[in-house]
Amino acid sequence: MTIQDIYQRWKSFGLIDHDKSLYLEYVSLCNFISDEDFYYYLHPEKATEGQFLSVLDFLYQQDCYMLLYRFLRDNKSRLIYPDFDTIEGIAIRPDIEKRFEKLCL
Repeated sequence: MTIQDIYQRWKSFGLIDHDKSLYLEYVSLCNFISDEDFYYYLHPEKATEGQFLSVLDFLYQQDCYMLLYRFLRDNKSRLIYPDFDTIEGIAIRPDIEKRFEKLCL
């Protein structure tokens, strides 16, 4: 695939900015991601936490925000930490209750 092929395909999307932007993100993903990260992008269930975070880092660094959102949305179970121990050592702000009220309405 040449740059002309990529450009012709990009032009074929017409005036739909969302599709053009997503296509550019796919080009960035396919062109710049390492083979290992590309594999884990396609098979995130096989990735360790470090490999999963490496894919997230790549998408963020390349400004592939729609692909990043999709990847996070499709793998949200990897981001759930139901253990309360993670916040037991945190110093709680005195205005936390007010912030909760604003956030949880």
